[in-house]
Amino acid sequence: MLRCRSGGTLDITLDMKQLTRTLVQAVGETDRTALTAYMAVFLLSGLLSSGALADTVFKHGGHTYKIVTEPTSWPDASERAGEMTLGSKVGYLARVDSSQENTAILNAVMNHLSEEQLEQTLAADGSDAPFIWLGGSDAAAEGTWIWSNNGDQFWSGDFNGSGVADRFTNWGVQPDSATGAEDALAMGLGDWPEPFFDLGAKGQWNDLDVDTALMYVVEFDGTSDLRVAIEEPITGGMHSGIGMIRGWAVSSDAIERVEVFVDGEYLYDIPHGGKRRDVGNVFEEIPNSDQSGYATAVNFSGLEKGDHDLVIRVTDSFGSIVERSVEFGVARFEKSFISADDYVELGWAGISALGRSINIRGAWIGEETYNITLEWRPESQNFEVTRITPLQPR
Repeated sequence: MLRCRSGGTLDITLDMKQLTRTLVQAVGETDRTALTAYMAVFLLSGLLSSGALADTVFKHGGHTYKIVTEPTSWPDASERAGEMTLGSKVGYLARVDSSQENTAILNAVMNHLSEEQLEQTLAADGSDAPFIWLGGSDAAAEGTWIWSNNGDQFWSGDFNGSGVADRFTNWGVQPDSATGAEDALAMGLGDWPEPFFDLGAKGQWNDLDVDTALMYVVEFDGTSDLRVAIEEPITGGMHSGIGMIRGWAVSSDAIERVEVFVDGEYLYDIPHGGKRRDVGNVFEEIPNSDQSGYATAVNFSGLEKGDHDLVIRVTDSFGSIVERSVEFGVARFEKSFISADDYVELGWAGISALGRSINIRGAWIGEETYNITLEWRPESQNFEVTRITPLQPR
């Protein structure tokens, strides 16, 4: 039995050999040694927290943004942004072209950073208020403010200056180049404190010393190609006994985690990387898409009888996150596991078949008698128990 971090339990009663055989049938071409290693990771992953990866990525207007929480100077932030990629897209320190984009960035940053993190991104030349770097700079020519991604000029002069080409700006009573080295643009994450409260507010821009160590926002022209599918359990299906959680996930950035949640509770991570030539044929442009399967055996009878929600959350190395969900039902006997010592007798049962279903009436299982329905599942290529109805005590 695997005891989950949430406090609940999920019965995993297969030994390693049986579990490997089950997975081989599910993912087909993956070798047994690799699967055994995967299952070692799976069993250990119950110890992992589902919150290990922070939600540092957000989207707006068809673009992707990444909040980097390691404070650094503006030149280093700009260089590191240019080294980041989202698939084939190269990053740059964020430029802001509208009030909607400015608000989206501010809200995402404020929702992500904790109070402790805000204390780590303070600017001494910004009255010790919290700031975050964006991509504007006038380092090349004082008063000529340009965006670092392509050199577009958006402002000319100091705080008495003017915008250029009708491009959006959101300065406080700035820029002022008060120290002489304030050549980089940052967004305020709090109102300017006393006695400079009238010089700017949260969300407005300030020119700061380029050597100030701040967190920063990286922008990418486009969105992630992370794709995720759940193949089992099937939506609306009934499941019982030992079954599978399986599907696939592809991304140009390596898949780092596949997390499983049932009824809102984190259960465990499951291995990713099973051979899937069918998926690879569909997503030929995505590297390693033919090694995109995830799968694990699960004892559905470890769940309560009735309806349940399964969520698969996939995170790639860029930090993009995609969730997929299915609703399924569980049919089970009174006991979650029928052992070799439990009484099982079908000799007096009536058996009939129609279409894809097999009906067993009056089966003696343990201390109860049941009517049992099995249905053919093309997805798993076997018959699965879909209904268990108790009749009367033996």
